[in-house]
Formats: sequence, C-alpha cells, structure tokens
Amino acid sequence: EADIVNFACLSGDHFYAHMDKIAAAESIFGERVVHGYFVLSAAAGLFVDAGVGPVIANYGLENLRFIEPVKPGDTIQVRLTCKRKTLKKQRSAEEKPTGVVEWAVEVFNQHQTPVALYSILTLVARQHGDFVD
Repeated sequence: EADIVNFACLSGDHFYAHMDKIAAAESIFGERVVHGYFVLSAAAGLFVDAGVGPVIANYGLENLRFIEPVKPGDTIQVRLTCKRKTLKKQRSAEEKPTGVVEWAVEVFNQHQTPVALYSILTLVARQHGDFVD
C-alpha cells in the first residue's frame, strides 16, 4: 500500500485505478492495481547488480506489454534471457569499446502468471573487442 502511494507521489501519477478504491472497484480491474511503471522499477530492482561491472547504462526498452494487472499485495519475480549481443562502432580510437546486450524480460506474479513482457537493452563495456562476462 505504502509503495503505491509513494510511487504515485514521486511520479505524479494519481490515476484512479491506482489510488481510488471505490472507482477502481467499478473498473475493468475490479480493484486497485499497481502502476505499470512501478512494476518495471521493482523488476529492475530484482535483476540489476549494484556493483561496478561491465554494464554502463540502461540503453532502452522495446516491445513493452503489461499482460495482467498486478494487485496490491502481489509478489513479482523476473526471468531474463539473453537474446542478442551487438557491437557498437567506436567513433574514435580513444573511445572505449562498447556493445549492446538485449535481454528478454518476463515478469511473473506469485501464481507464475506473466504480468509484463519486454526487451531491455543494456550498454556494456567490451574488452579487446569481446564482451566482458
């Protein structure tokens, strides 16, 4: 509950389906639902390694779909699968070599029902032309 309210205040997204219990009960969801972008943020917290490593930055999201609503009290899990590694062309000899790794991301609730599907792109360091493990 507190996470939903805090996310609404932080993001400015006070949409009725997240905040208004009575209006949400009359919606297609039948009750309040968690913000989709909160689900993405919480999912990232489950797979992002906070330590220094080869990942430089989040490079983007593609093909995002919210499949099923996440309800207050639900628990999410994440599965990542590496789809592709692409070398980025260096603009100069001084520029550090980088690449982009595309990951298929599947977010599930506690019933193993998919709630969100997307691809996330990460900008990563390369070493001697190869991707760093």
